[in-house]
Amino acid sequence: MRIERVIPWLSVLLFVLYVVSGFNRTVLARQRAYENVSFETIQIRPNVFVIFGAGANVTAHVGEDGVILVDSGSAAMAGKVLEAVKAITPSPIRLIINTSALADHVGGNPAVSAAGREINPDSFSDEPRATIVSHENVLLRMTKGSGNGEEFPTDAWPSETFTSRYRSMYINDEAVQVIRQIGAVTDGDVLVHFRRADVIVTGDILDLRHFPIIDVARGGSIQGELAALNRLLELTVPAMPLVLKPGRTLLVPGHGRVSDYAELVEYRDMLTTIKDNVEALIKKGMTLEQVKKANPTAGYRARWGRESGPWTTDMFVEAVYTGLKNPPAGSL
Repeated sequence: MRIERVIPWLSVLLFVLYVVSGFNRTVLARQRAYENVSFETIQIRPNVFVIFGAGANVTAHVGEDGVILVDSGSAAMAGKVLEAVKAITPSPIRLIINTSALADHVGGNPAVSAAGREINPDSFSDEPRATIVSHENVLLRMTKGSGNGEEFPTDAWPSETFTSRYRSMYINDEAVQVIRQIGAVTDGDVLVHFRRADVIVTGDILDLRHFPIIDVARGGSIQGELAALNRLLELTVPAMPLVLKPGRTLLVPGHGRVSDYAELVEYRDMLTTIKDNVEALIKKGMTLEQVKKANPTAGYRARWGRESGPWTTDMFVEAVYTGLKNPPAGSL
């Protein structure tokens, strides 16, 4: 093909990429503005809102049947979560779905649930409370203790649990699927898919702030994390082929900004590369300390790594190493 024929096509392609990247920069800039605020609510769909700064992100789905919340935030922020929900709608909170047993996701359960009403009108509950749904392992973790020697109060416990791959329901004229993806960050992880709204709440499975916090002590593993991200990719629709339109699946992580398919692919590919690097070093017979010194996160450490704080790069590498040396038993 002659060069003068190629140049116009390249110009068109570069223009499209410029426009799309400009749109994405505008959207992400607005979303990043909410990462550093203490508390804020944004609307991402006509009937879906995200409450930031409540500990973990809290997602609110609003409709004729009431409010569905995904996670309730920390205990300290429960009052502000209730104020935020009231500012969105006067409708009662009917359902809380917990994505894990971590305190910043379930700590607000007692107060937030007490302010709502049971989703089941035939419930024999003595008090009106919002129904709390989770995987069974979340209930087991909450009754055994939060990991720091403290047990959650009984009114924080889920009132309904499941062990099947899906817990499906139809509320607010919306097909809601709670999808078991245990063994990623913890052994109680779920994804929550609002199919009509095309929003997926990921819990801590997706965390674009840093490398994922794989809690080996609570059943997490790199294998489970990658399986969860691959499952999430199957459910997530990119802005294709009409790339100039805003339509796409929106992903609400447990912490940080709302994202989409492109960032999910990048995050999954990054973890796959690191997992392969560590696996190759293990096959060479290297110890954990040798693997850390070999820096298997090279190329990604500056963006996603942390040298200090509650979750460092060394801790992440150790979690990956442990999972590969001692693969988790059973299926996801």
